[in-house]
Amino acid sequence: MRAAASPWSALPARSVLPWSLVVLGVYALVGAATLSIGQYAGLASPVWPAAGLAFAVVYEWGWRMAPAVVAGSFVANIVTLALTDSLTMTDVGVASAIALGAALQAVAASWLVVWTVGHRASLSGGTQIVAFLLLAGPLACLINSTVATGAQVAAGLVSIDKALLVGVTWWAGDAIGVVVFAPLVLMLLPGQREVWAGRRARVAIPSLIGVALFVGFFAQADVQTRAERQLLVAALASDAAGELERNVALHQEVLEGMSSFFKSSQLVDVEEFSTYASGALERFPNLQALSWNPLLAAEELVAFEQNQRVEQGLDGYTVTERNANGELVPVGPREEYVVVAYIEPIAGNEQALGFDINSNPARQEAIARARELGVAAATAPIDLIQEAGTQKGMLALVPVYEGGERPSDPAGQRAALRGFAVGVYRLGDLLNDTFSGPGWRNVQVELVDVTDPASPEEVAVRVAPDPPTVDLTATDGSTTAGDEFSVYGRNWRVEVTPTSGALANPTRAVASSIDVLGLVLLTLLQAFILLVTGNERAAVRRAEDASVEASTDELTGLQNRRAFMRTLTRVGERTLQDSSSDVLLYIDLDRFKSVNDHGGHEAGDRLLQAVARALRVTVRSRDVVARLGGDEFAVILNNCDMERGVTIAHTLVTTISAQSVSSDAGPLSVGVSIGVVLIDPALPIDIDELVRRADNACYTAKNRGGGVFVHPVAAVSEGLSPQA
Repeated sequence: MRAAASPWSALPARSVLPWSLVVLGVYALVGAATLSIGQYAGLASPVWPAAGLAFAVVYEWGWRMAPAVVAGSFVANIVTLALTDSLTMTDVGVASAIALGAALQAVAASWLVVWTVGHRASLSGGTQIVAFLLLAGPLACLINSTVATGAQVAAGLVSIDKALLVGVTWWAGDAIGVVVFAPLVLMLLPGQREVWAGRRARVAIPSLIGVALFVGFFAQADVQTRAERQLLVAALASDAAGELERNVALHQEVLEGMSSFFKSSQLVDVEEFSTYASGALERFPNLQALSWNPLLAAEELVAFEQNQRVEQGLDGYTVTERNANGELVPVGPREEYVVVAYIEPIAGNEQALGFDINSNPARQEAIARARELGVAAATAPIDLIQEAGTQKGMLALVPVYEGGERPSDPAGQRAALRGFAVGVYRLGDLLNDTFSGPGWRNVQVELVDVTDPASPEEVAVRVAPDPPTVDLTATDGSTTAGDEFSVYGRNWRVEVTPTSGALANPTRAVASSIDVLGLVLLTLLQAFILLVTGNERAAVRRAEDASVEASTDELTGLQNRRAFMRTLTRVGERTLQDSSSDVLLYIDLDRFKSVNDHGGHEAGDRLLQAVARALRVTVRSRDVVARLGGDEFAVILNNCDMERGVTIAHTLVTTISAQSVSSDAGPLSVGVSIGVVLIDPALPIDIDELVRRADNACYTAKNRGGGVFVHPVAAVSEGLSPQA
């Protein structure tokens, strides 16, 4: 561990607001896009790139970027919820907590990394890379996963038993976002140019490929898990439909038995019916009631009522129907009646006794089917006469014929029909009783009448007794499946929805496992990529440094003799190719030995450095300056004619002669002798000959007393001109 300079002042104050707006916008855009893609695909977010963005900008520019992270996170969540029409004040509170957690996480991660590996770490060494990835990723990302999960639990969006899975998924998604995307964001920031020079593409391309493969695998696994889950829930729906169908089939046996009971007797009185029905109801308590409903012609109605009152002991018995206000009133005239003559149990069903079921359209439809087909027929879901609540009911009618057998011809059937043995159902009670076993405690069951496919009617809902597992953040939500079967000529659909347990929301556990595995693999991949590219970059820099060192004079920083000769060769070749002219200056310091003698080698070295600086500032940036050794220097004036070269040589004589260094013996200075040679494409000579001529010209200048420059006369190859 090492202390490092704080990065919090890395961004000038005047740049904070503009960059904060950029960060806010990019975070909101990336975050909203990630959430929208996840919701569209029905996936949890296995990667949260915005976490990498938040860490990168805070690491580079400091805590002043934290408010932009808060605002960006808040906007991303609020916009996404608003677009799905599910925004509530609770959601606003949770989004605020998540936004604060995101900023706190970015600041903490930045502080940990700065404290450990420094600001603008090169990310080239193994220890540095591991510390950077682990501290900014898995360690720091515990912060927002804890904050976000806690906020969702407190708001009731996630139940306690789901909190761990939600937290792990959140943590892994944030950590992957930091591990993969933080380096990609850093390499785009201006202050990180030197760190990422030469390695941006080699880091970005494999990183993006790796995360794309991971997301693809995650999506495929999610699709497979959903398909498997749907199959299991569909099998559960099939079991539910079968169980309900078997239960109703047993009831039908009771009704058929009651039909046979009436067939075997010309006259069944109230006591006989009560005895028979009570025994049947004891075996099937989820039957609301059993009744006998004879078919009466209009002229039989008065005598029937009188018989019920006198012979059957049913005081006050009256055949009734509902009026427009829903009140029970004596029936009006009609051709025939289907009247509740007996009903058992009588307690709780008193209002149904005497009711003419032929007075109601839904009941009439079932009567017509039973009469026409000669088989049991059920009504559509109806409001029972005796129902005090809102529960829907149903009547199942089994036709009973004179003589016990159903005639084969329709006319005979209509003539022989005595009435109907009727089973009365409360459909909510039927569901509750059928699915009262322990295997259905965490399953909601809904019964829908789908006889008319265009207008399905919800009949009853049996809510799961066990409390549901709450995880409103899961993108897949509840899984529902259904199966259909026929009941007394009507089509029912049973729909089941697991609300807790293994089938309620298994994709969260699978997603968490895949996310954690992805985090491990992507962290290893990113560490490998950074290590390889970092080592490559370090090797290139070492090679560059070695090349510079091999071609640079250590004392002055100018090119050395070897590098200069290579440069001069290239210049000569270029001169021949483009017919340009250049000038070579060969420079030898005068009286340099006396500087060493009077001031020592330290003074001599300082003077050589001063001369080197004077040469660099006097010539043009495109010219080449070298120290050939000792007190000898050389300059190549690129794209320069002799006249311009002579002018520059004259300037150098004056400039170098003005250089001095202090010593115990006083100020020390030197003169200079310069040989000037034109590199002329019209008179090509080899490089060695060119240097020899420049050296000879310099030697001649020195023999003349120094402080001068000379150059060969173009027309006389070995002659020398006087001082220009």
